Amino acid sequence: MRTPGAIRLLLFGMVCLVPAACGGPGSNTSGAAPATTTASTTTAAASQACADAAALKASMAELDQLDPAKAGKAGIQAALDKVRTNLAALKTSGKSQWSSQITELDAALQALKATITGITGDNLIPALPAIVNDLKRIDTAWTALKQQTDQDCG
Repeated sequence: MRTPGAIRLLLFGMVCLVPAACGGPGSNTSGAAPATTTASTTTAAASQACADAAALKASMAELDQLDPAKAGKAGIQAALDKVRTNLAALKTSGKSQWSSQITELDAALQALKATITGITGDNLIPALPAIVNDLKRIDTAWTALKQQTDQDCG
């Protein structure tokens, strides 16, 4: 587990949670360019999955490098929405290749969302251990998915 990333994620959680719980529909709709069909549909599907994996990797890196104090809640929410959008695209294109890793990352993100629902500044401290556990789960799930996509996509 990368300590700086975990610290940034913890800061994200604290900045996000103190004003209000994060969530809601995202307006960021960036995504990877569609793959062109070549010799086979399988190749195109694999190319699309790799493109979607690359987009998710980029959005996770942006989230990891985000300075919560400078970005503010709106910047954090935009980065998180981008991760969710890219994960949704990868769920569609890469489900046959990385189903278990995608499912675990999605479940880890949902667990964090469930943990932070209803947290206010008054009850943040008691919830921190659960938040840290959720962030560790996200980090572990992301590491597993990233390793697999890097291996398969080059």
